Amino acid sequence: MDALKALMSRSLDYAGLFPPAKLPLNEAIAEFAVIRNDPNSWLLVRFVLPAVRSGDFAQEARAQLAEASIDHNPWHITTLLRSGPSITDALELLRSDGLLLRGLLDSHSGAVVVDSCEVPLPDELINSHDQELARSFFNEAYRILDELQLKIPVFWEVNLNKSFEHVAFAAHHLNMSEVGRACLKFRTGGLTASAVVSAEVLAHAFRLAQQQRVPFKLTAGLHLAMRHFDPAVGTDVFGFLNVFSAAVLGWTHQLSETELKLLLEEKSANAIEFSSEGFAWKNYKASIADIRNVRSIGLKSFGSCSFYEPIEDLKNLKLIP
Repeated sequence: MDALKALMSRSLDYAGLFPPAKLPLNEAIAEFAVIRNDPNSWLLVRFVLPAVRSGDFAQEARAQLAEASIDHNPWHITTLLRSGPSITDALELLRSDGLLLRGLLDSHSGAVVVDSCEVPLPDELINSHDQELARSFFNEAYRILDELQLKIPVFWEVNLNKSFEHVAFAAHHLNMSEVGRACLKFRTGGLTASAVVSAEVLAHAFRLAQQQRVPFKLTAGLHLAMRHFDPAVGTDVFGFLNVFSAAVLGWTHQLSETELKLLLEEKSANAIEFSSEGFAWKNYKASIADIRNVRSIGLKSFGSCSFYEPIEDLKNLKLIP
C-alpha cells in the first residue's frame, strides 16, 4: 500500500462530464462532492471543467462551494480551454476562456483552486514542425495567461500520431525559466479502436517527455489497472498501473522505447510487485523516493470519467482492501 499510494496518490482527475460516463453537470458535481469524502479519496485530485461551463458550474455547485469555503477545503479544478485550427484563433480563444476562468476564481475565492488548464494545440503549430514557431506561440500564450493572473501549469494536448518534437523542445526551453509551467497531454484512447494509440507511439511519447524533462498527463481509456481487451472499444486498451509504472521506471532507469513498450503492454498485475519500500517490474525497481520524484516532475495525473471503476479494479486485484 505504501508504494501503491505513492505511485497513484492524487492521480485521478475526475472527468464525469465526458464520455463514456457523460453525466449531466449537476450529477457530476454531486458525485464529485461524495467522492471527496470517500475513504479512497487519496486517488482523487481534480474536477475536470470546460471553461465555457464556468458560469453553469458556479450556479449548480453553489451549495457545495459555499460549504467548501466555510470548511477551508476548496475544490481543485483543472479546466479545459478551447483552441482553434490556426494560431491566431487559438490565442483568441485562450484569452476568451481565460477571462471566464478568471471570473470563476474572482467570484469564488477560497472555494475553488484551479491547479492547471488543458488546451489542444492548434493544427497550424502541430503541422509546422517548427521549434521557433512553437516557442513564439508559447511566449504569446503565457503572456495572455500572465495578464489574467493565471500563473498555472498548462497541459498542451498533442496529436500522438504526428511528430511533436518541436513542441517538446519549446516546452523544455520555457521550463528553463518557469519550472513546470509548460506540460504535455497525451490522449491514449477513446470510444473506438482507431482512437487507441499503439504502445510504440506511447512509449516514444514517454521517452521524449523524459528526455526533455517535460511534465505530462494522460487521458481517455484508463479505467482499469492493467492493459486488457475492451469489448466495447474492440481492442486492447492501456491500464493506469501500466502507464504510471512505465513513467516511473522509464524516468528512473532511462528505459528504452522497447522496454517501455513491453511494460505498457503488460497484462498481468502480478508482474508488477509492490512492497513497503517500492515496486518492481522484471529487474527494474523504483523506491518510494523514486516514485515521488517522477510524480513531481514527470507524470502528474490521468483523466477518468469514473472514480469507482479504478478503485473497484484495485480491490479486485487485492492491491487495496
